[in-house]
Order: sequence, then C-alpha cells, then structure tokens
Amino acid sequence: MIERIAKESKHNKVAAYANRASAYQLKGKLDEAIADYGKALEVDPGSAAILSGRGAAYRAKGDLENALKDYSAAIAAHAKDEAAYFGRGGVFYAKAEYDRAIADYDEALKLSPKDAKILAARALAWRQKGDPEKELSDLNEAVRLDKRSTAALAARGAYYQSKKDYAHAETDLAEVAKLEPKSSQAQNNLGLSLHGAGDYDKAIAAYDAAIKLDPNNAAAFLNRANAWRGKHDLERAKQDYEAALKLKPDLASARKGAEDVEKLLAKKAAAGAAPSAQ
Repeated sequence: MIERIAKESKHNKVAAYANRASAYQLKGKLDEAIADYGKALEVDPGSAAILSGRGAAYRAKGDLENALKDYSAAIAAHAKDEAAYFGRGGVFYAKAEYDRAIADYDEALKLSPKDAKILAARALAWRQKGDPEKELSDLNEAVRLDKRSTAALAARGAYYQSKKDYAHAETDLAEVAKLEPKSSQAQNNLGLSLHGAGDYDKAIAAYDAAIKLDPNNAAAFLNRANAWRGKHDLERAKQDYEAALKLKPDLASARKGAEDVEKLLAKKAAAGAAPSAQ
C-alpha cells in the first residue's frame, strides 16, 4: 500500500504508516517505527493514537524528552486518551518524578478504573515514594481485577519479599512462573522468595529452571551461587560465581562472592593440611 501511497485515501495513508510503525515497534526496530509514525502524522497531525504510539517508541528507545512531548501532545489533542496518560506516567516514573507519574496514573484510572496494569504501575510509584500501604492497596486491587496480571502479581510478590513475608511472596511468584512458563526472570524471582525462606534446595531448583530457560541470565547464576554457599557447597558456589562473572564481568556482588569463597576454600584447605597435634 505504501508503494502506491499517493493513490490512497487519507484514511488509508494514515493506517498504512501507523500499522507498519506498530509492526516495526513489535520487532524492536524503533527508528523505523518512529519514522513511520512521523509519516502518518504528516497526513494527520492531530491524531492522539499516533502521537501516543510514537511516544511509546521514543520511550522504548530511551528518548524520554521526545516521548514526553508526544504524550503531552496526544493529551492536548484528546483529553480522554487513557493510553497517553498511562504512557506519560511511565515517562515521569522513568524520570523519577513520582508525584507527576501518580497524577497521570490517576487520570488514566478515571478513564479506565478497572485496568490492572495502571494500578500496578501506580503501585510502583507509591513504592518509590515510600508509601507501602498505598502500594499494597493498588496491587491487591490490580490482582482482584485481573488474577492473571503477571505485572501485578510479580510486584506484589516483590512487596511481600521486601517485608520478609516469604510465604505470600512464594504464592504470588509461583503463580507468575506458572503463567509465564518460558520466563527465566519469573523462575529467578521465585527462587529468591524460596531462598529468603531458607529453602535452598527448592531455590536451587528454581534457579536451575531460570538458567535452563536463559543460559545468559547472570543474576540466576549469582543467586544460585549464593544458595550453594548457604548449603556450604563452596565448590559449586565458586563455579556459579565464575559463570556469573563470565557473563557480566562488572557484577560486583559476584566478584565479592567469588573472592569470599576463594578465601573460605583456602582456609579449609589449610586446615586440612595442618599436622595433627602430638
């Protein structure tokens, strides 16, 4: 259609560029997506949906200022554009402007009061502001509205884990792992909750699953190393610390763990080599 775009109607021109932009965005080709959104806006400069789409592409690229401009323009063009408020709230969150993020999430919720993803996003902003009661309230409501919302369940699991409520954390994070069976991160997070509860064997099994799903998950190797260390299996801990560092040489916690384990192994070897008392 774009090859013969001059012959198309205004509606078709906008649709062709916007739809191709969306496809590029899904493939991670953000520059191409932004260019096509720009072409669509040349035809229809006041389209809130296209401005929001380009704003999302800019945000994914890390260009927060242009994302902010596009989302704000979308809101100016259409004051009831829930996606624009939600997107701009995310930009403000990324800029650590949490009050402004919450204000935008509030507006988005006025337009879509039963949207679990908005509640989950606002909960994270409450966390950053140090308001755990409002954080948990939003997460509970998000899960009530959508029991399959992995974002809300994962965030609530992290909340419980921060409070050392490992039983509730495990329940939520196990559900995330069930809903996202191919997610290495979900298995890693479940491992952390089990690890916190002191169940090293189950934690290691979860880290095993995380590494099987993604052999490049340095965090899972680091966490499994810590679990092996908790079981006093220093050799396996050493291997996993080294694997984590191979994947991510600047991982300071893995380097510190490897150094500590080396010292413990050396001390153990020295003790074994010491002559017995006469």
